[in-house]
Amino acid sequence: MKKQLMNKFYKKYRIAGNWINILLLLSVLVPLLILSYFNHPSPADDYCYIDTVFKFGWLEAMNYYYTGWTGRYFGIFLNHSNPLLFHSITGFKVLPVILLSGFIFALYSLFRHLTPTLSRMAHIGFAGVIFFLFILQMSSIVEAFYWMAAFVSYTVPNILTLLWIVLVLRWYRQDTQSAKILLGTLSVLLIFCVIGSSETNLLAMVLLLGGWCGYRVIFHRKIDGLMVASVAAGIISCYFLFSAPGNAIRLGGNPKSGDLVFSAVASFKKLGALSFGWIIRTPLILFSFGWLVVLSRLSEGARNYFAIPVWYAFLLFIGILASQFFPSYYGVGIDPTPRVINCVYFFFLIGWFYMIGVLYHQVRRQGIPKFDLSVVRYGVFYSILILAIIFTFMRSPNVRMIYSDLLKGKAAAYDKEVYQRYALLLHSKEAVVYLPPLKNIPQSIFVLNEDIKSDPKHWWNKCMAGYFGKEAIYMTENRSGQK
Repeated sequence: MKKQLMNKFYKKYRIAGNWINILLLLSVLVPLLILSYFNHPSPADDYCYIDTVFKFGWLEAMNYYYTGWTGRYFGIFLNHSNPLLFHSITGFKVLPVILLSGFIFALYSLFRHLTPTLSRMAHIGFAGVIFFLFILQMSSIVEAFYWMAAFVSYTVPNILTLLWIVLVLRWYRQDTQSAKILLGTLSVLLIFCVIGSSETNLLAMVLLLGGWCGYRVIFHRKIDGLMVASVAAGIISCYFLFSAPGNAIRLGGNPKSGDLVFSAVASFKKLGALSFGWIIRTPLILFSFGWLVVLSRLSEGARNYFAIPVWYAFLLFIGILASQFFPSYYGVGIDPTPRVINCVYFFFLIGWFYMIGVLYHQVRRQGIPKFDLSVVRYGVFYSILILAIIFTFMRSPNVRMIYSDLLKGKAAAYDKEVYQRYALLLHSKEAVVYLPPLKNIPQSIFVLNEDIKSDPKHWWNKCMAGYFGKEAIYMTENRSGQK
């Protein structure tokens, strides 16, 4: 009787918890979706890619970047295909919506396949928790969702990496050869895209590939067609990225670049410092406790995807995180940019909850009693969790920023100013155009200090002028050049 009452009570709190998690998702997702309406192409890079296309052609423009700057072939492809190619400003308002939707869908799909016995509401809730925690402490919102030159190299491959994991999990559950061929082909294609997006995501994907194949070989003594095809795709993709002539130019800009020991030590130090903040400045520990409650209700068979050795999962977890900092130190000898930190934090959150699942599964297999709470303790836990959520939500700089940009009208004012600039550029019959500086800078959707400059010879000014068919663009208060 007592067990039945506890099960009924748990089911009630589980449903309530799912709705709380979904509300957390909406609390940060809705303002981000609204902010998308005010987004515009950035003068930093967005115009440059398309101006190059218009001058030299689509293929030649991509070849110019591949041979002269970077080997990120998939990122080059996306950047040179941005909405400005079709003279569309609206496209930059739609892209963040697609990106945010894809982000949530990828998280939902991953949890759907890792915990298939739970409800769809629970899976949406898990996606909501990860997304909520991500927004609370991520390093840069604009670089994750609004600045295309940044998100195509980091956020897009992050999404594709999760979808790749889902495809691999699904491949092993298929009975028909046709389904396996389709999923295997898509899986290989995603590997090619992820590795070609950035060195950061390349290392994450290579370690995931190595971890998966190593686990299958070491612990199951098996090699299958998907493993062989995936490794081959990874090798070919790495070759395309590293063999690009443009990489040599980027590697030669700092005396610290190429220092292996310095880069490795700096990567682990950076990971340690950031991880401490990610843990103590969010309700991560409390959500982890709630995750343990959920795991305690799953059967051993339902925890099958967590049945790997703890040491193996831990080394892979730490390796993936630290490796993503490595290219910043090894390539240019500087601290990682906010968009790189976003990437590491994203995998930190997913890996954190997965590691808890692995640890719990190992503990339960050793015969330690099932984790359980009384009704009173459930109530105390949820009360503390809700208070912690409210406290961290109110204190998060990111949350305050996105709500402030919306509620105080800064995003709307910025949108109006940018459209006024477009009007000047499109309607002016003069070859030289003078644009006023932006007075309203919503940092949630505009990269600070990444506007055109007063010097018409600055690269961003030249790109924007070329795109709009002008000889030069000045940023100044008036035509006399006096600010």
